[in-house]
Amino acid sequence: MYLIQLSSNLGAGGDTVDIVDSPQMSSHPIIGILGKSIMLPCSLNSSAPVVPARLTLYWTARLKHQKEEQVVHALYNGEENNDPQFPVYKNRTQIFKDQHSSGNFSLLLKDLRVEDDLATFFLFYHQEDGDYNTLNQNKEMCLTTVKVAKSYHKPIVTVNYEEWKAECTSQGGYPKPRLTWTNQNGLLDSEVPQIVRDAGSGTWNISSTVNITENQTVTCAIFNPTLKETLNTTRSTGGEQEGLSIGIKAGIGVLAVAVIGSALVLVCWKKHATEWRPIHRR
Repeated sequence: MYLIQLSSNLGAGGDTVDIVDSPQMSSHPIIGILGKSIMLPCSLNSSAPVVPARLTLYWTARLKHQKEEQVVHALYNGEENNDPQFPVYKNRTQIFKDQHSSGNFSLLLKDLRVEDDLATFFLFYHQEDGDYNTLNQNKEMCLTTVKVAKSYHKPIVTVNYEEWKAECTSQGGYPKPRLTWTNQNGLLDSEVPQIVRDAGSGTWNISSTVNITENQTVTCAIFNPTLKETLNTTRSTGGEQEGLSIGIKAGIGVLAVAVIGSALVLVCWKKHATEWRPIHRR
């Protein structure tokens, strides 16, 4: 919440008012889900009423690793004018003009992208009276840093019994995850994970392998640092192989029974045919 305190006297030359910023002016992160919308909240308390027709404001963004600021959404003298809007925000923003008179200048940012991650958004606010004197103004209101995230798919663990290795894979998450392997005794030393970015969505795919032994239970855990979310999958390196062996033995047993059964049927048929062979009279 922001408090703008008007001066007791406004000069004819358009003297600006004193502005008192609340502690909430400092940047604070908001987490948004990739592809979804997010609301950047901004409300203003002022001792002077907001006159939409005399209101100029624009939301601006500072992107990570870039010094230049980008116009996100603009309004001049109460009318929206997005000519200076940066192309990446086209058709992705919305303000609520019907709520400006109550001091709500929030911005809806749609279809979050990885480019929005760690961007800092803020509002420039300017209002004049009927004689074009500045009533109040603030250059950086409602500073908000956006963190973009997306959950990873549940990891898949496969076991290679020829090389005695286990592989863990997961896809479609953001930002880069942390992957760990554990067994009954704690952390396992694994190879450096392979993390590859999807060119289309900007999400990350990850895979990792670890050496295993017989009769071992291993767990692959993938941690999303923004969502504070951990997904894990556990596999046994003994039961499956043993089950496979049992399955093979059972299959051999069934086949043997089938062969023996067929042989017995053939013997019985031959015996039956011999006993009932007709006797030719001379």
